[in-house]
Amino acid sequence: MAQKETHIRRNMMLKQMNIKFLPNGKRQIFSIKFIDAKGKLHYFPQAFATGLRYSLRQYRQQGIQPCDCKGNPEFHIYPVSIDAIVMYNNLEVIL
Repeated sequence: MAQKETHIRRNMMLKQMNIKFLPNGKRQIFSIKFIDAKGKLHYFPQAFATGLRYSLRQYRQQGIQPCDCKGNPEFHIYPVSIDAIVMYNNLEVIL
């Protein structure tokens, strides 16, 4: 019987997150749990990756946009430090 994976490496998570659209043209939607700059834990059951107005590489951040089940944006874009991502698609993020 195959073991269920419980974690994902950060580099693989970033590669998956970097895929903005699927071959059928729909957005790549995922679930994410992260800690913001103020120390508050956020969980979005549906979100997609988007850009920010500054260099993502320099600040090691990714823009996260919460969305509904159809992929329509909700609320605002959250700048998320890649070091503060705790879970991605219900998998624990490890180095």
